[in-house]
Amino acid sequence: MTMHWAVLTILIIATGIFIDNQSQARRLSETANLDSLSRNFLIYRSAVTEFSKSNPGFDGIPDDSALNFPTWFVKPTGVASYISAGAAYTYLNDIIQPGLPSRLVELTQSMAIGVNNTGMLVSPYAGPTGITVPGAVPNGAIVAVN
Repeated sequence: MTMHWAVLTILIIATGIFIDNQSQARRLSETANLDSLSRNFLIYRSAVTEFSKSNPGFDGIPDDSALNFPTWFVKPTGVASYISAGAAYTYLNDIIQPGLPSRLVELTQSMAIGVNNTGMLVSPYAGPTGITVPGAVPNGAIVAVN
């Protein structure tokens, strides 16, 4: 009978270790996905900002083919931009990624990043920023303003 308890104890410990490893792998994968999305978002933002500076009279949605991307860059799904009066608004609307606004602020140290809340940019750290967001940018989108 003692042998049964020993085997059962070993199985319980092994199962606990397996579940912990699975959980840790999932957390690492989520962190890597968030980091990759945030960095690609910022690369897109940089290209849109440069386009905006090079074309000061442009208002609207720039075509991706007009933007200067690195050859290896693959645009993330849901990332888009809008330029109005020389200001570039890069946003992500299709994918709700928890923690993305905070991660973008950490990477850039900018308070001009947040969520569009009915035409007002709300920073994850500073709250309402006083920066207005044009109506072309969807409500609830994660936005970076340049």
